[in-house]
Formats: sequence, C-alpha cells, structure tokens
Amino acid sequence: MNKRIWAAALAAAVTFTSAAMLPYNDTQVVMGAAQASGSEVEEKSTDGRTTESGFTFTVSGKEATITGYSGSLKDLAIPTKITVEQENSAGGGTTGGSTGGSANTTSTEYEVVAIGSNAFSGNLGIQKVTMSGGIDKDGRVYGIRTIGDRAFFACHDLSNVEIASTTDSIGKYAFTDCVALGTIKVADSNQRYKVIDNALYYYTAGVGTGEYKLMQFPLADKATEYKVPDAISSTLTEIEEGAFWGSPSLEKITIPATVKEIGNNAFTECKKLKTISLPAGLKALGEEAFKGDTALEEVTLPEGITTIQPGTFQYCESLKKVNMSQELKIIGNRAFQGCKSLTGFDVPGNVTTLGDQAFAQCEALRQITIPMRTTSIGSGVFTGTKVTVLCHNGSQASVYAAGNGLTTERTYTVSFYTNSTYTNLISSQEIVEGKDAVPPQVAGRDGYRMSWSGDYTAIKQDTRVYQIWDKLFNVTFIDSFNGRTEVVQVDEGGLVVPPAWTMSGYTLEWDTDLTDYVTSDFTVRAAWRNNKTGDKLSANAVKPGAKGTEVTKGNNKYLISSSNAANPTVKFVGLVNADVSNVAIPETISVGGVSYRVTLISNNALKDNKSVTSVIISKNVKSICAKSFNNCTKLKKVKLKSKIITKMNNKAFAGIHKNAVFYTYNSQLSRYKEMLKGAGVKKPTVKRL
Repeated sequence: MNKRIWAAALAAAVTFTSAAMLPYNDTQVVMGAAQASGSEVEEKSTDGRTTESGFTFTVSGKEATITGYSGSLKDLAIPTKITVEQENSAGGGTTGGSTGGSANTTSTEYEVVAIGSNAFSGNLGIQKVTMSGGIDKDGRVYGIRTIGDRAFFACHDLSNVEIASTTDSIGKYAFTDCVALGTIKVADSNQRYKVIDNALYYYTAGVGTGEYKLMQFPLADKATEYKVPDAISSTLTEIEEGAFWGSPSLEKITIPATVKEIGNNAFTECKKLKTISLPAGLKALGEEAFKGDTALEEVTLPEGITTIQPGTFQYCESLKKVNMSQELKIIGNRAFQGCKSLTGFDVPGNVTTLGDQAFAQCEALRQITIPMRTTSIGSGVFTGTKVTVLCHNGSQASVYAAGNGLTTERTYTVSFYTNSTYTNLISSQEIVEGKDAVPPQVAGRDGYRMSWSGDYTAIKQDTRVYQIWDKLFNVTFIDSFNGRTEVVQVDEGGLVVPPAWTMSGYTLEWDTDLTDYVTSDFTVRAAWRNNKTGDKLSANAVKPGAKGTEVTKGNNKYLISSSNAANPTVKFVGLVNADVSNVAIPETISVGGVSYRVTLISNNALKDNKSVTSVIISKNVKSICAKSFNNCTKLKKVKLKSKIITKMNNKAFAGIHKNAVFYTYNSQLSRYKEMLKGAGVKKPTVKRL
C-alpha cells in the first residue's frame, strides 16, 4: 500500500486520548499576545458546518473548534473567527448573535480557539499552515489555544508550520509523520512552546523557570546527529511520544542525563539510527519506542527500567545485543519480535513475565536463558525460531518448552548475596551445566578488598555465594636515592611482597623485617649496599642533585646528567671565565659531598673561544657533542686520555688551529683519527700520548 494512503487511513482509523490541557491563564496570554500580535483571519459559513474555504468546525458557546478541511489551498491560514450566516424563515431576529445583511439573515460570530484531534490528519495537499494570535484593535485576545492529538498527523506535503503566541496545548502526535516538515516557527511571546535548534520544545513553567519536553524533531531536517542544546540539557526531562518518529537521516542521538521518560513511538522507524545512549536516570521507556529501527545494533537499558513495553524493539533487524540490569521484571508483548540478528539472549534473573510473541520471528535466535523466577510465559513467544531454552528442570520455562516442542538444556542457578545469611540478593544467573558464572560488578569500599565466599566455576548444582570484605593495610615503600615510592595493599594477616627495584652496582635491602604478618599500615625504606665495597648507603646518605641542576667546580661549569645515587654523572658545559689558555676536563668532580663522573662535553661548550690553546679530556668522557670546540682558532693541543669515546659529533673540532695536534694512547690512534675527520678536522695529526 502506498505510504501516503496508508498513513491517511491509519490517521483516520486511530484516535488517541487527548493530551491534558493546561489551565488557560488569561493574564499570561494577554502579556504574550501584547508582545507579538498577529492579524485576524475571518471565515464565513452559510450552513454552520463548513466555511467558504472548506474548514469544518463545531461550536460551543461562543467558541469554535476546527475539525477538518476539505479545501484545496496549499498555503493555509487558520481562521481566528468564523461568522455563521443563517436565513430566518419568519424574517428578522437576532438569536445568538447580531443581525446583518438583510432582515432575513442572522450572523453569529465565533472565536476559533482550537484545532481538533485528527482535524487535518492524512491531508496530502497542505504545504504551509499559519496560526495567528494576538490582540485586536479592541484589546481582545484571539488565536488558537489548543492543537489536538494527531491534528496534522501524516500531512506528507506539510513543510512549514507557524504556531501562534496564544497556543498553550499541543496534543500527542500532532505533527508526527509529516515527512516534508522542515521548519517549525513559534511566536516569540509564546510562553509554553519554543523552537531550539529547529526542534519544538514544550516549557512547563513561565519564562526563566521550569523544565523542557522535546515535542517534535522536523523530519525534513537532514542532520545525521542530534544533541540536545547545552542551554537546556540540564532541564530536559522528557521526550514526548512520536518526537523522532520516522526521521530518515538521524544516525546518532545524545540524550542528556536529566531525561526521566521517553514516550511511546519516540524513535519509531528511525531507519538509520545506529547509536543511542539512554541516561542512567531513565525511569520509563514507552511502547514501540524503537520499533522498526533497522540499523540499531546495541542498546543498554538503565537500572530504572523495570519493564520493556510492548513492541519496544520490534523489528529492529540489526539488533545484536541488549544490556539489561537485574532490576528488569517484565518483557512485554512483541518486545523483540522480528529482531533477526539476535543469536542469544539471557533473561535477567528477576524477570517474572515474558509477553506474547516477545521473541517471535527472531530467526537467528539459537539459545535463550530463562530463570526460575519467570513464571508467566505468553503465547507464541518463540514462534518462527529454532531456539534452545536453557532452564531449570521442572521450571515454568521447561514446561513451556516441552509443550511447544522446543529443545532444552539443563541450567543451575548461581546466586550472589551481600551477606552470609543469604538475605540480600545482588543478582542470580542461570548457568548451563559445567559453565562458569560471571560475578556482578560491585562498588568498592575504601580500605577493603572484596572476594566471594565460594566457587562459581564449572557449575554442577545450584550455588550460593556471598561477599567477603577483607580489611586492607597500606605498606609504603620509599627509595629516597632514586626518588620513587610505591604503595602495596595487603589483606589483614597477609604477607607483603616488596617491589623489585634495582640500582646498578648495588644490592637492595630493606630497613624493616617483611616476614611478619601485616596488621597495620607502615613504611619501609630502601637501603642499598655497594657490590664492590660492601658499603651501605644509609637513609641519611647525601643524595645527588636533581638532573639538570647547574654546578660549578673551579672555572668549569657542569650540568647534572644523572642523579642516580649509584652512578651520578655530569656534563661539561663551559667556563666561568672564558679568558684562559688551558682547560682540563677532569674524571670526576665533588660537589656537596657527592662525587660525579664527567662523561660528556656538551654542544657549543667552548665554541668561538679565542683564548684556549690546550685541552685535556680525561678518561670518563664518552661523547664530545656538536660544535664543542668549534672555531677555537688558537687551540693547538688536545690530549684525549679517555679510551671510551664513542662519539665526536658534527663540527666538534671544526675551525681549530690548522697545526693542531691530538694526543692519545697507541690503542686508539687509528680509531680517533677517523672520528676526528667526521668532527671537522680534514687532515688530523694524531700522536701517541
């Protein structure tokens, strides 16, 4: 059946209960109307049933309600008043109104205050609807106050709606399935409704206070993602029925944590919806809320959801996984009908009811676990499936399976409790014989470690386990020489396992006996014994300075390159007074009671020095960095006493005196000669030291 024809037929056939109308506050509306008055639109009727433009209506007192439309206008202005003209058989008369025209005609004026339920439902011609409201020249408030349930449902050509300032009640599904609807406007002075980021919201109180409800997301909006605006995300409490029904583009919807209720059909037929996060505080999820969402693959139901309503996930053909809390008690009729991608399902342990056809036509469903507490199982629950029911022998599920020709496998109940008296159940699971249970996640307690009292693996019988909370103590390990600390938690009465710290050239010892059982918090400090001398670094030993600290010894400047107590080192970085001729870089320096090895000559250490004529490089230097002696034009003599130099970096000696001579040990002559070429000396002269 054509979608439009179907929608129109459905709209005509189904009538929902009207939304409760808020009390009409004349003062409030007058204030709003005074801020943005509209223009009055008058219609006339000669028969009391249909206006000249095709509006049908009913009257009550001096007020009229639009109940239908048979005209052909595409751009439709809802009248604010209807004048009914009637001919008098006896001539003259003013009953119920004023006399105008001729003596035989009576005119009666009615204020249009409402659009009735289903009034325009299924209309395929209307493209724009304008509802006026305001204050007329005589100071009278006029305009639409109420839009009934399904008033514009399935108006597939309707693209633009303008709502009056006076409207304070819009019924359920009023603009649902309006597939062309791209723009909704609300008069700025309306105190109940507001359009934010192109979506229609209802406001529960006066300006500046109260809570929001999301009423309608326009279906012609091509956005792939919708996030409730930050400005109202903290006050949004409800997503109304049908709010996103039929959205063709949305793939992801973010719902704020404040939302407590999602109405019926809120996300029905959102064909591209893949991702939706339901807030932890959600308490109610309506019927058919996700029906027909064929792209949805996984959903997590928060703990507050105790009932999956009829048809909630019906025909979600891609749905593979549903995460549910142990609070769930009822899975309603058709809840998962037609979910073709579900292969397995574990009914939570507290579920008592499986509704009619709950898993019907779940073609891929191969196994389902049904707990002992499930005592009500409806008709046709597994119609069209080849499921194996995992259940207790003698349970209602096993009886149901036998009566419906279903295969069963034996399960046992594993129950997790908070206490040894088994009076406070956390959760229970039905576990296939020989399989392992998965314990529930339990919030921790400061200062305690939790374990379970018994074995819940390879289950062969009904099993009960409870929580055991062991007191924990903190053992703090400190290594002051290497600046490290580690805290180890130990069960009361247990033994502590210390950290496996190392320090080159030293053996780790502790200042505390670790063979006693732990009964309190305590601190342990590392003590290091030199492997060569046997000397022990006590807790009071002088520690090297921090890495990167500048130190001075004589005329030389250094930076600490390692603060390891077992092997502190520095690098030569320059001179205090550059106006010297002879520079000696020693093996070690002693600063603050700590002996540091000099292992490196840094970048640019003596670059451009015009005074230095000779340099001695002692035996601990491993590396001479880039441009260390670059452009030292008077440097003629360099003694390389180190045998462990592995690097002479780029241009380290470039630009020194052309007659410079390098001296080193015989074993290093050829090696250092090649290294000097790479360091900027084209034809190095290297002699035996």
